[in-house]
Amino acid sequence: MSFPNSDYMGKFQNNQRALVLQGGGSLGAYEAGAYQALYEKVTKTDIEKGEKGRPFLDIVAGTSIGAINAAIIVSYVTENKTWEGSSERLNEFWEYLSKESPLDHIPGFTAWWDYLHDHIHPGFASGEAARRYYSSKQFAITGVPTVFSPLFPLLDTKYFDPQNIWYRFDSEPLKRSLERFAKFPIATSYDEKSSLPQPRLILVSVDVAEGAAVTFDSYETEDGSRKSEYGKYITHNGKEVGHEHVIRYNDGITSDHVIASASVPINYSYTRLEVESYDGHTAKYEKNLRYFWDGGIMSNTPLTQLVILHRLYWLKVKGLRDTVPKLGIGIVNVHPVEQETIPWDHDGVINRSNDITYSDRTSREQQALLLVSDYVDLARELIKIAKDAGAKDDVINNLLNKNSMNHGMTIKPRKYSDMLVGQFEIDKVVRINRKNDENTISNKIYDFSLRTITHLKESGYKNTMDLSDVDFG
Repeated sequence: MSFPNSDYMGKFQNNQRALVLQGGGSLGAYEAGAYQALYEKVTKTDIEKGEKGRPFLDIVAGTSIGAINAAIIVSYVTENKTWEGSSERLNEFWEYLSKESPLDHIPGFTAWWDYLHDHIHPGFASGEAARRYYSSKQFAITGVPTVFSPLFPLLDTKYFDPQNIWYRFDSEPLKRSLERFAKFPIATSYDEKSSLPQPRLILVSVDVAEGAAVTFDSYETEDGSRKSEYGKYITHNGKEVGHEHVIRYNDGITSDHVIASASVPINYSYTRLEVESYDGHTAKYEKNLRYFWDGGIMSNTPLTQLVILHRLYWLKVKGLRDTVPKLGIGIVNVHPVEQETIPWDHDGVINRSNDITYSDRTSREQQALLLVSDYVDLARELIKIAKDAGAKDDVINNLLNKNSMNHGMTIKPRKYSDMLVGQFEIDKVVRINRKNDENTISNKIYDFSLRTITHLKESGYKNTMDLSDVDFG
C-alpha cells in the first residue's frame, strides 16, 4: 500500500483514530469526563511513542447526546486548529447545562432517606437515590432552562381516555445551548498538506416514515458535495438514478441535523428537514419536508456507519483502492450491558430494560465487519493462487466484472470487483463502560442536577484513568 506524499506533522499516518459516543441524555456528562481522561492519556502515550503533535482523533461519531458532544468537539478543533482545550470546552458545556436541584436545599432530605434505608429496611431508597429520583421528576415538570421546557400536555381526543395524556417537551433550549458552544455549519475535509487535518463528524438520525437510519457526514462525497443518501436505490429505464432520498448540506452539518439526532421519540417533537425524494411519476427528485427522530432507537452506538463511511471516503474520494487507513476505535458506553444484580422493584426493572435497549451491541457488529475483511483477504489470495496456477486474466476479469448476487433495493448495484477494493481493517477497539451504582434510577437521563452532572463527569474521568490501556491506535 502506498500513500501520497504529504506533511502530516512530517509523516503521513497509515492509521486513524475514531471515537464513538452513545446517546443517553444527561449521561453525556460521563462522556465529557471520559473524553478529558482519554485526551490526557492518549496524547501522553503519543509523546512516549515519538508522535508528539499527532492529532488526538481523526473521526468523532455520535448519536443523540453523543452527537451533541461530538459536534462541540469537532467545532472547537476546527475553529481553533488545536485539540488542546477541547475537553475544557466540553466540560464548560456540561456546567452550563446543569442546574441546582431544589432538593439540595431541603434540610435533612437525604439524611431522612438514609435513616429509612439503613435502619428501617434496606429496600427503601438511599438518600442519594431519592434525591436523583425526585430531581428528575421535578425537572420533568418545570424543565431545565438550558435543555428542555415542558409544553402544554395534550389530552386524548382519539379514545377520550383521561389517563392517556401526552406529556411533551420543547428541545429548543438545547438547540440554543448547542449553538452557544459550537459554530455551525460544520464542514471539514482531509488535507494531506495540513499539519492538523480537520476531524470528521458523523451523526446518526432516523427518518420516521422510512424507518431508516440516516447518517450526516462533515466530509465531502465523491462528487465534492456534502449529502446523505438513503432509501431504495432507484433505476429507471435500465439506468441508475440514485437513492430514493437525498439530504443536501453542502455548507456543512447544521444545528438542525444535530438536533435531529437527539429528538427523543414521544418526549420531543420530530425534527423537520428538507429532503429531495424521487417521484416515480415525474422521474425527478422533488423537495419535501420529512420528519426525523433520535438515532438511538436504531443505532445508539454507530460503529458500522463509521466504518462504512470511512471506507467510502478513502476509496471514492481519495482513491485508495488497495487498503484504506487502519482504524483504531474508542467507544464510550453510558448504558451498561452487564449488571451484577437483578432488580425486583418497578423503577429498577424499567431502568434495566432501558439500559439493555440502548446498550452497546457493536461486539457483534465488530465480528461481522472483521469477517467481511477476512473474506476480502481470502478472495484476493484465491485470485493470486489462480493466476499463479495459470488461470487467464480474461477469465478472472469476467468473473470480477459480473454484478454481485445481492444488490438493488437499498444497495447500489455493484460488481464483484467493487467488493475487493478499499479494504478496511479495524486495529483495536477500546470500550469505556459506565456502570450503574446502587443509587441509579430509571429516569437518569433526565437528571441534569448539578450534583449528578458533577458526579457523572468525575466518574467518567476516573473510570477512564483507571483503565490500564486506552491506546487505540
